[in-house]
Amino acid sequence: MSGEKILVVDDNQNIRSIFTTAFDDYNFLTASSAKEALEILKRPHDIDLIVLDVMMPDMNGLELLKEIKGLNKKAKVMIMTGYGTKDIAIEALRSQADEFIEKPFDIVAVRDLFEKMFRQNRDFATSQYPQAGGNKVHFAKRMLERNFNKQFSLQDISKEVFLNYKYLSRSFKEKTGKSFNEYKLDLKLKAAKELLIKSSFTVNEIAYQVGYRNPNSFMKMFKKLTNLTPSEFRINGQKDGQKKNCKKNKYEDAIV
Repeated sequence: MSGEKILVVDDNQNIRSIFTTAFDDYNFLTASSAKEALEILKRPHDIDLIVLDVMMPDMNGLELLKEIKGLNKKAKVMIMTGYGTKDIAIEALRSQADEFIEKPFDIVAVRDLFEKMFRQNRDFATSQYPQAGGNKVHFAKRMLERNFNKQFSLQDISKEVFLNYKYLSRSFKEKTGKSFNEYKLDLKLKAAKELLIKSSFTVNEIAYQVGYRNPNSFMKMFKKLTNLTPSEFRINGQKDGQKKNCKKNKYEDAIV
């Protein structure tokens, strides 16, 4: 078994069974609805790929795709479409799907797609973390990047990988240059900055999205690390964006 974990989201039991039986060299989780899939994804996890049907009873697959990317924009998603629905596939790719397959699908072709999508991650892990505990540091880093807004710790990961917590903590800092908590805080801050600039969510909503139950704690953290309140950062970012647009427009006018 190769070790990659795949979540298959489809309300058709036969389709879910095809994946779990035909691709027995992968680890599978299955969900029969969008709601069930989101419940799985909102918990700490190490899912490498989500295979997602477009047509489901409780939520359109493209809507679920946007929800998934909202939880983790780096999540790899493969969309399944019915025969002849190329327009939906194109829309899925525009909505940040990584690949799409048409039903009925060719098992060999799908296996090739799986391998193509996973090969890059395997090569990266081997080249960047060649030592015995290195792949486990890569696992911890990947878990953190996917779940930085959830309540879990390095102790939780150390139990998953059967590695002494203190050893994993030391190895993590040696490989990344930061402690687990520092790395997690950086990811929260980066996500918050992006949401402040690119979304219309309120500061409280952004606090919850990056994993803070108390918005005041989020605002204190943000001010401490940036010397700006979230609102001040948003205003400055919007001003910078307007300046860039003005420069771009002047450049385009000059060309015309």
